[in-house]
Amino acid sequence: MEIRTLQTFQVVAEELNMTKAAIKLNYSQPTITKHIQSLETELGSTLLMKKNGKYVLTYAGEELYKRSINILKEINLIKNINPDHGDHISLKLQGHDYYGFRYFMPAITKLCRISPTLNFTINGSNNEDTISKVLKNEVDLGIITGKIVSSDIIAQPIGYESAALCIHNSLYKPNYKLEDYFARYPIVIDQSEYYNYDNAFQQSLNQPTIINTGSDEIVQEAILSGKMLGIVRTGRLQDYIDSGTIQMIEVIAKEEPIQVIMNKSNFKNQTVTNLFNLVSQQGIQTTPKLQTIKWA
Repeated sequence: MEIRTLQTFQVVAEELNMTKAAIKLNYSQPTITKHIQSLETELGSTLLMKKNGKYVLTYAGEELYKRSINILKEINLIKNINPDHGDHISLKLQGHDYYGFRYFMPAITKLCRISPTLNFTINGSNNEDTISKVLKNEVDLGIITGKIVSSDIIAQPIGYESAALCIHNSLYKPNYKLEDYFARYPIVIDQSEYYNYDNAFQQSLNQPTIINTGSDEIVQEAILSGKMLGIVRTGRLQDYIDSGTIQMIEVIAKEEPIQVIMNKSNFKNQTVTNLFNLVSQQGIQTTPKLQTIKWA
Protein backbone atom coordinates (compact mmCIF):
# COMPACT_ATOMS: atom_id res chain seq x y z
CA MET A 1 0.00 0.00 0.00
CA GLU A 2 1.45 3.36 -1.02
CA ILE A 3 1.42 6.20 1.50
CA ARG A 4 0.18 8.68 -1.09
CA THR A 5 -2.90 6.57 -1.90
CA LEU A 6 -3.76 6.39 1.80
CA GLN A 7 -3.28 10.17 2.08
CA THR A 8 -5.58 10.65 -0.91
CA PHE A 9 -8.23 8.42 0.66
CA GLN A 10 -8.07 10.34 3.93
CA VAL A 11 -8.75 13.66 2.20
CA VAL A 12 -11.54 12.15 0.07
CA ALA A 13 -13.11 10.65 3.22
CA GLU A 14 -13.05 14.06 4.88
CA GLU A 15 -14.40 16.00 1.90
CA LEU A 16 -16.69 13.34 0.34
CA ASN A 17 -16.32 15.43 -2.80
CA MET A 18 -13.87 14.53 -5.56
CA THR A 19 -13.54 18.10 -6.84
CA LYS A 20 -12.72 19.54 -3.41
CA ALA A 21 -10.32 16.68 -2.68
CA ALA A 22 -8.53 17.24 -5.99
CA ILE A 23 -8.10 20.96 -5.23
CA LYS A 24 -6.85 20.25 -1.71
CA LEU A 25 -4.32 17.67 -2.89
CA ASN A 26 -3.41 19.49 -6.11
CA TYR A 27 -4.21 16.33 -8.08
CA SER A 28 -6.43 15.82 -11.12
CA GLN A 29 -9.74 14.04 -10.52
CA PRO A 30 -8.64 11.01 -12.60
CA THR A 31 -5.61 10.68 -10.30
CA ILE A 32 -7.88 10.80 -7.24
CA THR A 33 -10.11 8.11 -8.75
CA LYS A 34 -7.08 5.97 -9.64
CA HIS A 35 -5.75 6.14 -6.06
CA ILE A 36 -9.11 5.13 -4.58
CA GLN A 37 -9.53 2.27 -7.06
CA SER A 38 -6.00 1.07 -6.28
CA LEU A 39 -6.80 0.96 -2.57
CA GLU A 40 -10.08 -0.85 -3.14
CA THR A 41 -8.35 -3.45 -5.33
CA GLU A 42 -5.58 -3.98 -2.79
CA LEU A 43 -7.99 -4.29 0.14
CA GLY A 44 -10.66 -6.20 -1.76
CA SER A 45 -13.36 -3.88 -0.42
CA THR A 46 -15.47 -1.00 -1.68
CA LEU A 47 -14.59 2.14 0.27
CA LEU A 48 -16.95 4.70 -1.28
CA MET A 49 -20.40 4.55 -2.77
CA LYS A 50 -22.95 7.04 -4.04
CA LYS A 51 -26.29 7.65 -2.35
CA ASN A 52 -28.70 10.19 -3.79
CA GLY A 53 -25.88 11.58 -5.93
CA LYS A 54 -23.50 12.08 -3.00
CA TYR A 55 -20.47 10.06 -1.92
CA VAL A 56 -20.63 8.23 1.42
CA LEU A 57 -18.18 5.91 3.13
CA THR A 58 -18.98 2.22 3.30
CA TYR A 59 -18.37 0.37 6.56
CA ALA A 60 -14.94 -0.66 5.24
CA GLY A 61 -14.28 2.96 4.29
CA GLU A 62 -15.20 4.21 7.77
CA GLU A 63 -12.92 1.66 9.43
CA LEU A 64 -10.02 2.46 7.10
CA TYR A 65 -10.46 6.20 7.70
CA LYS A 66 -10.31 5.74 11.50
CA ARG A 67 -7.09 3.75 11.20
CA SER A 68 -5.55 5.97 8.52
CA ILE A 69 -5.54 8.95 10.91
CA ASN A 70 -3.22 7.16 13.34
CA ILE A 71 -1.12 5.56 10.61
CA LEU A 72 -0.42 8.85 8.84
CA LYS A 73 0.14 10.63 12.16
CA GLU A 74 2.91 8.16 13.02
CA ILE A 75 4.39 8.44 9.52
CA ASN A 76 4.59 12.22 9.85
CA LEU A 77 6.27 11.90 13.25
CA ILE A 78 8.88 9.59 11.71
CA LYS A 79 9.42 12.01 8.81
CA ASN A 80 10.19 14.78 11.29
CA ILE A 81 13.09 12.80 12.77
CA ASN A 82 16.25 14.24 11.22
CA PRO A 83 19.39 12.59 12.63
CA ASP A 84 21.73 14.31 10.17
CA HIS A 85 21.34 17.80 11.60
CA GLY A 86 22.23 17.35 15.27
CA ASP A 87 20.40 19.99 17.29
CA HIS A 88 18.87 21.56 14.18
CA ILE A 89 15.07 21.64 14.56
CA SER A 90 12.45 22.81 12.09
CA LEU A 91 8.95 23.73 13.26
CA LYS A 92 5.89 23.98 11.02
CA LEU A 93 3.20 26.51 11.91
CA GLN A 94 -0.14 27.27 10.29
CA GLY A 95 -3.10 29.65 10.55
CA HIS A 96 -4.65 32.65 8.86
CA ASP A 97 -2.08 34.99 7.30
CA TYR A 98 -2.93 37.72 9.80
CA TYR A 99 -2.48 35.38 12.76
CA GLY A 100 0.96 34.38 11.51
CA PHE A 101 2.08 38.00 11.66
CA ARG A 102 0.15 38.99 14.80
CA TYR A 103 0.86 35.99 17.05
CA PHE A 104 3.51 33.68 15.58
CA MET A 105 6.15 36.24 14.58
CA PRO A 106 6.63 37.89 18.03
CA ALA A 107 6.84 34.46 19.68
CA ILE A 108 9.34 33.20 17.09
CA THR A 109 11.55 36.25 17.67
CA LYS A 110 11.68 35.52 21.40
CA LEU A 111 12.31 31.79 20.95
CA CYS A 112 15.15 32.38 18.46
CA ARG A 113 17.03 34.34 21.13
CA ILE A 114 17.04 31.20 23.27
CA SER A 115 17.45 28.62 20.48
CA PRO A 116 19.15 30.20 17.44
CA THR A 117 19.38 26.85 15.59
CA LEU A 118 15.61 26.68 15.05
CA ASN A 119 14.02 27.02 11.61
CA PHE A 120 10.36 27.85 11.02
CA THR A 121 7.85 27.43 8.21
CA ILE A 122 4.59 29.41 8.45
CA ASN A 123 1.74 28.52 6.10
CA GLY A 124 -1.45 30.54 5.70
CA SER A 125 -4.61 28.45 5.70
CA ASN A 126 -8.18 28.17 6.97
CA ASN A 127 -9.47 26.71 10.24
CA GLU A 128 -10.50 23.32 8.85
CA ASP A 129 -7.19 22.61 7.15
CA THR A 130 -5.19 23.81 10.16
CA ILE A 131 -7.08 21.58 12.59
CA SER A 132 -6.75 18.62 10.22
CA LYS A 133 -2.98 19.05 9.91
CA VAL A 134 -2.47 19.49 13.65
CA LEU A 135 -4.40 16.26 14.25
CA LYS A 136 -2.19 14.47 11.71
CA ASN A 137 1.00 16.03 13.15
CA GLU A 138 1.72 17.65 9.79
CA VAL A 139 2.16 20.99 11.58
CA ASP A 140 3.44 21.58 15.11
CA LEU A 141 1.25 24.55 16.06
CA GLY A 142 -1.85 26.11 14.57
CA ILE A 143 -3.97 29.17 15.23
CA ILE A 144 -7.71 28.99 14.58
CA THR A 145 -10.88 30.93 15.24
CA GLY A 146 -13.83 29.32 17.01
CA LYS A 147 -14.31 26.47 19.42
CA ILE A 148 -12.73 23.06 18.95
CA VAL A 149 -13.77 19.76 20.52
CA SER A 150 -11.06 17.10 20.27
CA SER A 151 -9.39 15.06 22.98
CA ASP A 152 -6.25 14.92 20.80
CA ILE A 153 -5.71 18.69 20.78
CA ILE A 154 -4.54 21.16 23.42
CA ALA A 155 -6.07 24.61 22.83
CA GLN A 156 -5.44 27.95 24.51
CA PRO A 157 -7.46 31.15 23.86
CA ILE A 158 -5.26 34.10 22.91
CA GLY A 159 -7.89 36.63 21.85
CA TYR A 160 -11.37 37.17 20.45
CA GLU A 161 -12.56 38.18 17.02
CA SER A 162 -15.79 38.75 15.10
CA ALA A 163 -16.65 38.12 11.47
CA ALA A 164 -18.56 40.90 9.76
CA LEU A 165 -19.89 42.21 6.47
CA CYS A 166 -17.82 45.34 5.85
CA ILE A 167 -17.69 48.25 3.42
CA HIS A 168 -15.43 51.22 2.77
CA ASN A 169 -16.59 54.37 4.54
CA SER A 170 -16.98 56.19 1.20
CA LEU A 171 -19.82 53.79 0.30
CA TYR A 172 -21.44 53.61 3.74
CA LYS A 173 -24.97 55.01 4.07
CA PRO A 174 -26.51 54.97 7.59
CA ASN A 175 -30.05 54.78 6.17
CA TYR A 176 -29.30 51.82 3.85
CA LYS A 177 -30.63 48.35 4.56
CA LEU A 178 -28.84 45.19 3.45
CA GLU A 179 -30.86 44.94 0.24
CA ASP A 180 -29.80 48.48 -0.71
CA TYR A 181 -26.15 47.47 -0.55
CA PHE A 182 -26.82 44.13 -2.26
CA ALA A 183 -28.49 45.89 -5.18
CA ARG A 184 -25.41 48.02 -5.77
CA TYR A 185 -22.29 46.10 -4.77
CA PRO A 186 -21.02 42.50 -5.01
CA ILE A 187 -19.72 40.71 -1.92
CA VAL A 188 -16.27 39.12 -1.87
CA ILE A 189 -16.06 36.08 0.43
CA ASP A 190 -13.20 33.78 1.39
CA GLN A 191 -14.93 30.48 0.57
CA SER A 192 -12.42 28.48 2.62
CA GLU A 193 -13.86 30.02 5.79
CA TYR A 194 -17.35 28.49 5.63
CA TYR A 195 -18.97 31.62 7.09
CA ASN A 196 -22.57 31.04 8.16
CA TYR A 197 -24.02 34.12 6.50
CA ASP A 198 -27.20 32.60 5.03
CA ASN A 199 -29.38 33.51 8.03
CA ALA A 200 -28.17 37.11 7.96
CA PHE A 201 -29.06 37.47 4.27
CA GLN A 202 -32.36 35.56 4.16
CA GLN A 203 -34.52 38.55 5.09
CA SER A 204 -33.05 40.70 2.33
CA LEU A 205 -35.30 41.32 -0.66
CA ASN A 206 -32.29 41.41 -2.99
CA GLN A 207 -29.89 38.49 -2.99
CA PRO A 208 -26.27 39.61 -3.36
CA THR A 209 -23.83 38.83 -6.15
CA ILE A 210 -21.10 36.78 -4.48
CA ILE A 211 -17.48 36.59 -5.62
CA ASN A 212 -15.67 33.64 -4.04
CA THR A 213 -11.95 33.70 -3.34
CA GLY A 214 -9.51 31.60 -1.33
CA SER A 215 -7.72 34.50 0.36
CA ASP A 216 -8.80 36.78 3.20
CA GLU A 217 -6.21 39.29 1.96
CA ILE A 218 -8.08 39.60 -1.35
CA VAL A 219 -11.26 40.28 0.61
CA GLN A 220 -9.49 43.03 2.56
CA GLU A 221 -8.18 44.68 -0.61
CA ALA A 222 -11.62 44.45 -2.24
CA ILE A 223 -13.15 46.34 0.70
CA LEU A 224 -10.38 48.95 0.72
CA SER A 225 -10.84 49.52 -3.02
CA GLY A 226 -14.15 51.22 -2.22
CA LYS A 227 -16.02 49.21 -4.84
CA MET A 228 -17.20 46.04 -3.06
CA LEU A 229 -18.53 44.58 0.16
CA GLY A 230 -16.63 41.83 1.93
CA ILE A 231 -17.04 39.34 4.74
CA VAL A 232 -13.86 39.17 6.78
CA ARG A 233 -12.60 38.47 10.27
CA THR A 234 -12.30 41.84 11.95
CA GLY A 235 -8.87 41.35 13.55
CA ARG A 236 -6.91 42.09 10.39
CA LEU A 237 -9.08 45.17 9.72
CA GLN A 238 -9.31 46.49 13.28
CA ASP A 239 -7.09 49.54 12.65
CA TYR A 240 -9.23 50.50 9.64
CA ILE A 241 -12.44 49.95 11.63
CA ASP A 242 -11.16 52.01 14.58
CA SER A 243 -10.14 54.86 12.26
CA GLY A 244 -13.51 54.83 10.49
CA THR A 245 -12.02 53.90 7.11
CA ILE A 246 -14.09 50.70 7.11
CA GLN A 247 -17.62 50.29 8.45
CA MET A 248 -19.24 47.08 9.69
CA ILE A 249 -22.71 46.65 8.19
CA GLU A 250 -23.63 43.29 9.71
CA VAL A 251 -21.91 41.07 12.28
CA ILE A 252 -21.91 37.45 11.05
CA ALA A 253 -20.19 35.84 14.06
CA LYS A 254 -19.63 37.74 17.30
CA GLU A 255 -16.59 37.46 19.57
CA GLU A 256 -15.31 34.00 18.65
CA PRO A 257 -12.16 32.85 20.48
CA ILE A 258 -8.82 32.87 18.66
CA GLN A 259 -6.90 29.81 19.87
CA VAL A 260 -3.39 28.43 19.53
CA ILE A 261 -3.54 24.63 19.20
CA MET A 262 -1.15 21.70 19.26
CA ASN A 263 -1.40 17.92 19.19
CA LYS A 264 -1.30 16.29 22.63
CA SER A 265 1.45 13.99 21.38
CA ASN A 266 3.75 17.06 21.41
CA PHE A 267 3.10 17.79 25.09
CA LYS A 268 6.56 16.58 26.14
CA ASN A 269 8.35 18.21 23.22
CA GLN A 270 10.07 21.10 24.97
CA THR A 271 10.62 23.20 21.84
CA VAL A 272 7.02 22.97 20.65
CA THR A 273 5.67 23.57 24.16
CA ASN A 274 7.94 26.59 24.67
CA LEU A 275 6.65 28.14 21.45
CA PHE A 276 3.06 27.28 22.42
CA ASN A 277 3.51 29.15 25.70
CA LEU A 278 5.15 32.14 24.02
CA VAL A 279 2.28 32.41 21.53
CA SER A 280 -0.18 32.13 24.43
CA GLN A 281 1.50 35.08 26.13
CA GLN A 282 0.70 37.29 23.12
CA GLY A 283 -2.94 37.16 24.20
CA ILE A 284 -2.55 37.71 27.94
CA GLN A 285 -4.02 41.22 27.80
CA THR A 286 -7.26 40.02 26.24
CA THR A 287 -7.47 36.67 28.05
CA PRO A 288 -6.13 37.18 31.59
CA LYS A 289 -6.75 33.60 32.74
CA LEU A 290 -4.21 32.02 30.40
CA GLN A 291 -2.48 28.97 31.83
CA THR A 292 1.11 28.10 30.99
CA ILE A 293 1.77 24.50 29.99
CA LYS A 294 4.70 23.08 31.90
CA TRP A 295 7.17 20.82 30.16
CA ALA A 296 8.01 17.61 31.95
